[in-house]
Amino acid sequence: MSKPVETRPTIGTLSRRTFLQRAGALAAGLLVTRCRKSPATTPVPSPLPQTTTQATGPFSPANAPLGTARGLKPGRVTWAYNPEVTRWNGTTGTWWSDENLNPAGVADMFRQALRAQADANDDASAWDALFRHFNASRGRGSAGYTHGQKIAIKLNLNVVTVHAYSGQGAFSAPQLVEALVRQLIENAGVPPAAIALYDATRYIPDAIYNRFQGPETEGLRFIDFAGGSGRDQVVRDLESEIYWSFDVQGNPTYLPKCVTEADYLINLASLRGHNLAGVTLCAKNHFGTICADLDGQPTLQAPQGANLHGTVAAHDYSWRVPDWSWKQRPMGSYNALVDLMAHPRVGENTLLFMLDGFYVPHDQNADVTGECVWESAPFNGRWTSSLFLSQDGVAIDSVGLDFVRSEPTINRLPDVMPPHTTCENYLHEAALSPQCPSGTTYDPTLTGQPSASLGVHEHWNSATAKAYSRNLGTGEGIELVSIT
Repeated sequence: MSKPVETRPTIGTLSRRTFLQRAGALAAGLLVTRCRKSPATTPVPSPLPQTTTQATGPFSPANAPLGTARGLKPGRVTWAYNPEVTRWNGTTGTWWSDENLNPAGVADMFRQALRAQADANDDASAWDALFRHFNASRGRGSAGYTHGQKIAIKLNLNVVTVHAYSGQGAFSAPQLVEALVRQLIENAGVPPAAIALYDATRYIPDAIYNRFQGPETEGLRFIDFAGGSGRDQVVRDLESEIYWSFDVQGNPTYLPKCVTEADYLINLASLRGHNLAGVTLCAKNHFGTICADLDGQPTLQAPQGANLHGTVAAHDYSWRVPDWSWKQRPMGSYNALVDLMAHPRVGENTLLFMLDGFYVPHDQNADVTGECVWESAPFNGRWTSSLFLSQDGVAIDSVGLDFVRSEPTINRLPDVMPPHTTCENYLHEAALSPQCPSGTTYDPTLTGQPSASLGVHEHWNSATAKAYSRNLGTGEGIELVSIT
């Protein structure tokens, strides 16, 4: 099927030479934002103080849901918070070691959040309920997980460009990855060989890989950009091209075979700000799913090869590398993230959305340091120590945005959350499809059938109460279930 380029709006073309120049600079790590200095070991005060923080930006009104809630428990987002699992003093060792992120505590948080997500009394029942609802809602019948069905887990490894990575950049917490995989094997009945951990444009670090070398996880697959050292190199599926609903004038973009062959996806994303898009949560995690070339060769910068960054710019952005600049996309404009959310093999094939919020830097390139603690309640000068789960990809990103935009150490950063940011544009577009504000027909596989609402978007009533319309009994939007 050919792509009808002439029917889609266009965005500026990509300069090949300047991209080559800046790719090296990006790989070395750029724009490392330092957070406000605050002692990482300060105990949480009791009782918790009230916060009066006002979030920046022209955000939509509180408790005014947009779209249609999804999931076994529609619009439900579970938030587990336990400050005891994050033990790092900010200087000694690495944040991702077991000494500094307690594996048993992380596993318990995941267990509690999973059960709360499904209203289940045990882990096996929770998984079965989630699988059954997902299959029924996709027209796959009423059965749960069938032995041998494949599951691909998208990790967030944005900072990892070597297998032996030993830095302090934020990536999917190894302890959480292990808890998720062991849950799938032990309580959902998924064989290790049916599970693939992947990031198509980065490297799976030893910190994750080395946790799965025992016989109980034999056959588990690791798929990354380069392969080697026990990892498989990503293979693109040339029969699965993404047809962007706006002609971005980039190189052709494909999905990896591990994604197109999967019966289910799990999106294990990260909670953090982003110095171009404002936030990087579940939707943007899939910029590490796509495969695109640069001058005919695979590249670590697939979104740039596909020329997508300009579609997600939440403010005017310019850096000293030539042509690494974009004008702000206004509210009510096309956003490439929505095509990924609407894709039948990507967002629409996602069983569970997750946000890792144990140690949160303030943007995608920043190291985690002892200064990156949050001021807002209930953190009050401590690590965020949080985990979020949902079956509604719009709802979980809406909650993540509310946390990020209401955190003083982030919302006062002009390169992450400046006044007049349009970072929630993609959430409006996704929630209101096919009658989205931009008028775009999001149809990334050219089926002729535009996507329906991809979930529900809403803002909480305040950073203190953190209540959404289902919490208040005033609407059919988001329900935030907290576990402490």
